[in-house]
Amino acid sequence: MNGFAQHKMSHVAIEDKLMALPNKMVRLVDSKHGSEKLKTKLIWTIGLLLTAMLALEIYTRLPSSAVASELNLPADTTYAVLLFHGTGGKDEPLLIEVAERIQQAIGNQPGVAIRHYVWSPWSDNRLRAGKNGGLIGQQIGAELAGLKKLQYLRIISHSAGAYLQTPLCEAYKAAAGNPAHLEMTYLDSMGIRGGWDYYYGYRHYGECADFSATIFTSDDPVPGTNAPLEQSYSIDVTATPSRSDIDGHLWPIEYFLNNLSAEELSPGLRSHEQLPRGVVEQ
Repeated sequence: MNGFAQHKMSHVAIEDKLMALPNKMVRLVDSKHGSEKLKTKLIWTIGLLLTAMLALEIYTRLPSSAVASELNLPADTTYAVLLFHGTGGKDEPLLIEVAERIQQAIGNQPGVAIRHYVWSPWSDNRLRAGKNGGLIGQQIGAELAGLKKLQYLRIISHSAGAYLQTPLCEAYKAAAGNPAHLEMTYLDSMGIRGGWDYYYGYRHYGECADFSATIFTSDDPVPGTNAPLEQSYSIDVTATPSRSDIDGHLWPIEYFLNNLSAEELSPGLRSHEQLPRGVVEQ
């Protein structure tokens, strides 16, 4: 190929490239425009998501107007056992059976009072159960402080019923002149605070009590219930050989029911000296 032919081909190639430039510029502009549109869409999406998260957090923490029904325990009560159901659990047969079994075992003893406390409808909204339960717990604690002969207080809760325990304990101890020995039992406790703190219960549940224990499973789908409590003695019943095919969130209630004994119901026997906080039994 001679030089003229080479030059002609080179010129044609350059001309082709120059002709292609407008199309490339258009594609570049379209690309930048598309990128800007994508960026704007992403910013709006993130903004909406953050707004929704903030709205959820605010909603869960709005002041509660919950009103607690009275326990009406006898003035001479020396040992009170209270059971708190979770969201949608006011008629949970297993927890009712626990209350009945305790009543049969010790209910006729002098000074003993047992209450399966129904806090529905305040328990029924999952997003508001924490705030409602806290206020109801405070009111119950203040009522209990009026029992001057009370020596032992046992609180047993399932799932969202845990929301009542710490506020009750704090209100009771603040108002009682000589507080009773207080024992907490958490059965697969719900520990989410607000909309996003899924670990609050794991960090704090049980710290107000003289003795606190939790029974839990780690494989059920209910969030905020699947780990031991740092301030309680924990029993992990996930892989217990006697486990039935019942729903995993209810198995801790059944386990507790199956292991109820005179010793379990005897007040003041358990302490964190023998069963330390943060220890997990399996």
